[in-house]
Amino acid sequence: MILKLTNWILSTALIGTIFSILVITSGYVLLKPNLPEINLVDQNVLQIPLKVYTQDGVLIGEFGDQKRRTIAFEQIPENLKNAFLAAEDDQFFEHEGVRILAFVRALYQMIKSGEIVSGGGTITMQVVRGYLLTREQKIIRKIKEIYLAFELESFATKEDIFSLYLNTIFLGNRSYGVEAAANKYFSKSVEDLTLAESALIASSAQLPSRINPIRSPERSIVRRNWILGRMYKLGYIGRAQYLISKNEPIKLSQTDSSFEIDGRYISEIVRQQMIERFGLTVYKDGLSVFTTIDSKLQKAALASVVKNLYEYDKRHGWRKPKNFLNEIPDNIFKELQNGNLDILYSASTELDELGMEQFNISLFRDYFDSGPLIDLHASGIVIDIKPKRIIYLSDDLKLENLEWDDSYKWAKEHINIDKLGPIPQNFYDILDLGDFIHLSQINDKTYLDQVPVAETAFISSNPNTGAVKAYIGGLDFSKSNFDRVTQSFPQAGSSFKPFIYASAFASGYKASDLINDAPIIFDDSNLESVWRPENYTGKFYGLIRLREALVQSVNLVSIKLLREMGIPATQNFLSSFGFNISRLAPDLSMALGSSSFSPAEITRAYNILVNPEKGKNLYFIEKILNRNNEILFSHQALETNQETAKNIDAFPWFKTQLSDQDRPFLLLRPLTDQIASLDPRAAYITKDILREALSRGSNGRKTNILNRSDIGGKTGTTNNAISTWFSGFHNDLVSTVWIGTDDFSSLGKNEYGSSIALPTWVDFMKVALTDLPEENWDIPDGLSYVKVDSDTGQPTDKNTRNSYFELFFDDID
Repeated sequence: MILKLTNWILSTALIGTIFSILVITSGYVLLKPNLPEINLVDQNVLQIPLKVYTQDGVLIGEFGDQKRRTIAFEQIPENLKNAFLAAEDDQFFEHEGVRILAFVRALYQMIKSGEIVSGGGTITMQVVRGYLLTREQKIIRKIKEIYLAFELESFATKEDIFSLYLNTIFLGNRSYGVEAAANKYFSKSVEDLTLAESALIASSAQLPSRINPIRSPERSIVRRNWILGRMYKLGYIGRAQYLISKNEPIKLSQTDSSFEIDGRYISEIVRQQMIERFGLTVYKDGLSVFTTIDSKLQKAALASVVKNLYEYDKRHGWRKPKNFLNEIPDNIFKELQNGNLDILYSASTELDELGMEQFNISLFRDYFDSGPLIDLHASGIVIDIKPKRIIYLSDDLKLENLEWDDSYKWAKEHINIDKLGPIPQNFYDILDLGDFIHLSQINDKTYLDQVPVAETAFISSNPNTGAVKAYIGGLDFSKSNFDRVTQSFPQAGSSFKPFIYASAFASGYKASDLINDAPIIFDDSNLESVWRPENYTGKFYGLIRLREALVQSVNLVSIKLLREMGIPATQNFLSSFGFNISRLAPDLSMALGSSSFSPAEITRAYNILVNPEKGKNLYFIEKILNRNNEILFSHQALETNQETAKNIDAFPWFKTQLSDQDRPFLLLRPLTDQIASLDPRAAYITKDILREALSRGSNGRKTNILNRSDIGGKTGTTNNAISTWFSGFHNDLVSTVWIGTDDFSSLGKNEYGSSIALPTWVDFMKVALTDLPEENWDIPDGLSYVKVDSDTGQPTDKNTRNSYFELFFDDID
């Protein structure tokens, strides 16, 4: 009986072994074609990050590792090597790439839960996982990981694998590799690290984005001390070393990596385009990219956007902030109310993601991280409230006082976008215990504030070259990296009307022509129902000249003008401004700007309107230098070469195709050669009307402060004030401002392009015009002033109060 049982067990084991070998072998054969090649890359070249500058040399972006160098195995300090072994894989030099018992445990957990719970991973598997496979928690990925771990161990030495691991592991805060981490956190090289510092760097290995010395120093200390304890138990260090090092305070480098100017939106575009064109090596090749951005204009745009967006936000009252009272344990909150900050440094009953004890302070860091954060503000949690004073826990974890100020009268309760509550009298009216608040600094004094819901896009360019001079894709990149200059396509509203009028002038209409502004009903087959358009004022003007209709932005005249010209013919004219015909509304609503375009596309169109003979594509990189300051790319040289190619057009054998690296860096798809050029006379008449529009009425009251006669522009407001626009221009600078919300909700019934977007442009131009000389606009050939009668719109010889001089084409009667 025992013999039979023994034979059965042996036979079952043998069958199971053979079956396992077949499964493993078959799996390897099936997966091998899809497994990436493993190459130990030589990284001995000094790695210098990609740097992005304004045209005038101000650093606005940096991507990649700061002067990382590869550390050979024999150069790895003993304490650093042992810290990672203790933290991640103390049997690394004994196993064959996979720890069987750990893997079986992880496999059991995976089968039980249906997903990977614990990695069961070795250092070899981490190398494979981090650099050869995706990080998705899927069973097939784990199987590939195991196969590749065995393969890596088969041809690379343990020393090579360990060196690759320490040179490439992500350790938080853009630090890849131990040398980069030592430089980032301590401004040292690895050979200069103390034992405690070595363990602290190793503490970031598993959750680098959440547990690192900058983001969560308390968690890092707990993890560091656990690693030191493991090193002591494994015999890597002595008891005295352990006791001294576990009490060593963290002394991080105070190097400030912030930039003088916020150019993160344009820097992100540069990063993406550089990778697309040159590959991922741009992160380490030491390239310097000089954009077209003017630092003075970028600063002015940022200041103007912030000022006007916050002023708009305050007009619409105080929104109830996020509250953490129910999430903060009562005993901790009461201790804070009593002024006891030591409670933050007490042990918490909650464990962190690694199952380790953490301090209460880590919980509060999580609260602050989960709140709506923005670079423009400090933040806090309200701990105590009195009518004229609050106490709050600041984001640097100190208890601070804030006194009531009469300026908080703006903080009326926001009932809805068009309805506010009464003026608040004290903090009781607006705050509750546990509220997450934002605070701003004005003239060294702290004020209660809130983050605007509305967003913005701002872009300026030189219409003579297409160079982008200022670029803001949103209020704050840290709040949202969605780029509204190129990635958002709101309806253009009335800011689109000048292109309709320019098309009319190009097709034979005169600025003095009369159209009857009267109620009308349209039954257009392209529209869903009968359409009764109105002017935004609710009034009708009767017979009105086209000049006056554009100045007043009269809706019905734009519609009737489009109907007379014909939609297909007008669409063809509009393509002269770079608009894609397929994206233009196929009905009469096109006259009111129902088509959707990005602020970048609107800016390019105004560039062409301002300078139709030199309308350019928008570009954003001027030149690229390598680490030796040699020019790799120059937009100016490219332009010169293209001009030369045009001059030798008769000699086709000189023509060469532009290589990928020689193409200009364009913000939008390039204009095609098939686009018809715009008649400069039609453009000039439209510009002249927009100059007048900017000097009259409410627009004139806002722009008088600029005291300039060589500027023009057009506001735009879509239905229900979902989007507000202003595009303004000088002959050397075109700027577009868009303000709206990402969910396309209303900005308020009393908000218009003239109340939000135009003031933003005016504040910007106060700075920009200081470097733009005032100039007379040169009238293009074939255009003259003719005296006309304003009542009839026809030429006249009489000098009456109704006569004025209007621009006419010379070849039009």
